[in-house]
Amino acid sequence: MRADLLPRTSFSGRLLGLALIALASAGCKTEKDPDQPTLLGAPPTTAYLGVEYYYNWGAYGGESILDYSLTNAPSWLALEDTSNKARQGIIMRGVPGLSGGARGEADLGRNDNIDIVTTDGRMAGFQPFDIEVKRNVVSLEAPSFTEGESPDIPDSSRTRCELPALDVVGEHDYEIDLYNEDGSFKESKAVTSPTNRVFAKVLLDQPSVTRVSIAFELRSEFDENNCDDEENPPHQRCEYSSDNLGRAIIGNDIVVQGSNTAFPVDEQGEELTYIEYYENDAGIKDRGLITLEPGITECYIPLEVIDDTIPEPSELAQLHLTEVRTGIASLGASDTGVRTNLTIRDNEPTVAIETLNGGPRDTLNTGTTGQYRATLSGDREDVVKVRLTHAQGSTARLGTEFVIEQEGVENDTLSFPVGQNELLFEVRASESYSSPEDLHDRFANLAVDSRFQAGREGYARGASDNLLRLSFNRLKESIVWNDGFVATDFAVGHGGRYFVAGSHNGQVQVRIYDQTGALLGDPVVVADLADASARPDVFVDVAERRVTEDTVRVTRYEMAVAFTTDEPIGSGDAGAGDNVIVGVYRLSEGEYQLRWDDLLRFGTSGQDRVRWIGLNPGSGYVAIAGETDGVWSGESSAGGIDAFLTRVDTIPDGDVLVPTIAWTRQVGSGGDDNVVGGSVAALSPLLFGFAPSSIDGTAVTGPFFFGGSASGTVSVYQVGEESAEVLRHGFYGDGSAWLIGDGPFEYRVEVNEDDADELIRTRVNSRAGFALGYSTSGAIGSALSANDQNDTAIVELSQGLLFNGDMVIAGSTDGVFAEVAGNPSTRHAILARLNRGEEEAAYRSWRIQPEVEGLNVLRLKNYRDDEITALVDLGGELAIRLFGPEGDALTSDTP
Repeated sequence: MRADLLPRTSFSGRLLGLALIALASAGCKTEKDPDQPTLLGAPPTTAYLGVEYYYNWGAYGGESILDYSLTNAPSWLALEDTSNKARQGIIMRGVPGLSGGARGEADLGRNDNIDIVTTDGRMAGFQPFDIEVKRNVVSLEAPSFTEGESPDIPDSSRTRCELPALDVVGEHDYEIDLYNEDGSFKESKAVTSPTNRVFAKVLLDQPSVTRVSIAFELRSEFDENNCDDEENPPHQRCEYSSDNLGRAIIGNDIVVQGSNTAFPVDEQGEELTYIEYYENDAGIKDRGLITLEPGITECYIPLEVIDDTIPEPSELAQLHLTEVRTGIASLGASDTGVRTNLTIRDNEPTVAIETLNGGPRDTLNTGTTGQYRATLSGDREDVVKVRLTHAQGSTARLGTEFVIEQEGVENDTLSFPVGQNELLFEVRASESYSSPEDLHDRFANLAVDSRFQAGREGYARGASDNLLRLSFNRLKESIVWNDGFVATDFAVGHGGRYFVAGSHNGQVQVRIYDQTGALLGDPVVVADLADASARPDVFVDVAERRVTEDTVRVTRYEMAVAFTTDEPIGSGDAGAGDNVIVGVYRLSEGEYQLRWDDLLRFGTSGQDRVRWIGLNPGSGYVAIAGETDGVWSGESSAGGIDAFLTRVDTIPDGDVLVPTIAWTRQVGSGGDDNVVGGSVAALSPLLFGFAPSSIDGTAVTGPFFFGGSASGTVSVYQVGEESAEVLRHGFYGDGSAWLIGDGPFEYRVEVNEDDADELIRTRVNSRAGFALGYSTSGAIGSALSANDQNDTAIVELSQGLLFNGDMVIAGSTDGVFAEVAGNPSTRHAILARLNRGEEEAAYRSWRIQPEVEGLNVLRLKNYRDDEITALVDLGGELAIRLFGPEGDALTSDTP
């Protein structure tokens, strides 16, 4: 049976094999075909000359171990002989410029459509890529240096050389020229000065595979042959000429290594191996060689700054990288060279000059003397001197309009003995001087005489270019009027001219005076009144306007005048009562002439009164602020006396210019409102006023202001909490609308919980003055208060102005306002400067209280931040008085 069974089993196996073959032919498999060989990765698209380019490709697929090859590859790029043993892949590397034939810069540029191919012998895969070869750029950096100091080297994430030790004081021998008083050469002097080590940083963009050595050199644009005043070297006007100003002298200001300085070491005291120094033909070490070892990308060139005793401005030298001696690197992106500026700041003592109250400016009357303080700062071991002069741009000259004296002797050189850092000296103004063409008072900015001191040892530098401003006032007697002229307003115009508006024997006039108080020509007659006894309040403003005429930019000097009268003067629409009269004048052929064909007369059917006029220096429009009990066209009355603001433009009408009213806006509280000022300095004209009750029906009252426009609702900003807060003056300046007045509070600004400024009131026992600064949208920004010394008296403020950044206010009091004042029995005028800054200085915070009963300050004006000019009234006698920046009276005390 076993024999019978065997053939049957063999036959069954054959049937099974046939069945499997049939299944295979029908598409059924038991094993998967290998994947297509595939490369994984994205190599860097940028390579650098002299820097290893490396990439480790990954791969998968194929039936056997993959082979790799490059096609269209640059000669410097190759695959390693062995593939990645940890996984499928291959390492690709090369060094542009060195490998593959050391072609150097010939390897620069783009290599597009490089292919890497991998195959198992039957199937293949490939991946294209591009490489751009760029230069390995060297750059330079250096901080600013200061004589006598060594900087710190900041931390860096780069691979860098050993840090040089910088806390080393070296020494250098050199020669300087000595000069006579006139600057001519006297002799040479050998000097030895300490030096301080500084550094410049050399940066290599990418780590090189080879050592890179680079030559460097100190250079300067100093040229001893660039002389002033047609002099020839050696001369002070050559070595320290205007062309050489601020240019360092190699060997006198900076070297790479001082003549007596040990070779630089690292922070462990070992000599630096990466730096070499060389001398130039003059024996000065001003060049060298720096070597960056492979992999280093940051290294340092130690230099030395010479700590001389000559006062100098900051000076400039250059450090150049001139040549790559070994290795491959590029001096800049275009390989044309690398340089960095080396700035050397002086460390000689500096001198500052101020008034005895610490102020930066003063005004002296001609023929008088002022005393000032000079303060020396900085280290020194010997006597230090300072030669003073007038700075460029001054119109007053030392030796002509003024002299400097010490102990009654003319001497413009200050000398500070060792141990003394302050001294006093005097400036004496000449008795008189010729007026400049523009008629301004002359002024001088005191400065160090750098032209004389240049190159001279033992002198101090100026703490600033202008140490002290001095203005020399020629008006020593108050401008008064004994002919019956009644002044009501004034302005300070071009050349410091005083434009005083008022009336005289029935004439509305503007009288113009120069800075000596001399009347310039005849009065400008604005109008003749039928009533010779009339004394209208006349208001004036002036402006310098830059305009284009026939394609040429010219300056036009213009004046605007306004007053109130019920007489039929001028042309225009007006009612039967008091109306506004306005005229605009232009300086032509030496006199002010009316620009329009006639004066403009306008008003309501009620009583209209002018309180202020402004002339815009831009477009030349005129703004008039006033009061009315009537109703302006298109406006409505709130009842009582309202405030109005009008804009008047000038337009051509044929061959003449005529005025036209652009718009008038009217606001009021229902009571009798007062207008106290206006401004054309903001984007739109402003009006300042006081209302006894609320204008908009809310809880606010008292002081208000608003800006005018042709249309839309007028936004009135009323800021008082009580009607006792009275506004007496208002103006715009330094970005704020300023409200000047008084009330039963002192004021300050604090930041509230919403991070917004908030006005805080603190009630006082008396009445204090205020100066509140608001934005034109009504946001509080500043608050200043002026109370009497004992908080027992009434202080009323009537005027204010900005003066050299601070607020100057004027008013009156029946108490003790100034510390040196007595206890008045009647009201006295007051004048004060309120400090708007954080600096506590006497010159920014002063008070005066003239012991003259019945004196009132009507107007305040600012002349150049040199003089506070006031129109005052003493018992009906009017006068123009002047005060200096620190409150000193410059004119006589009585009209």
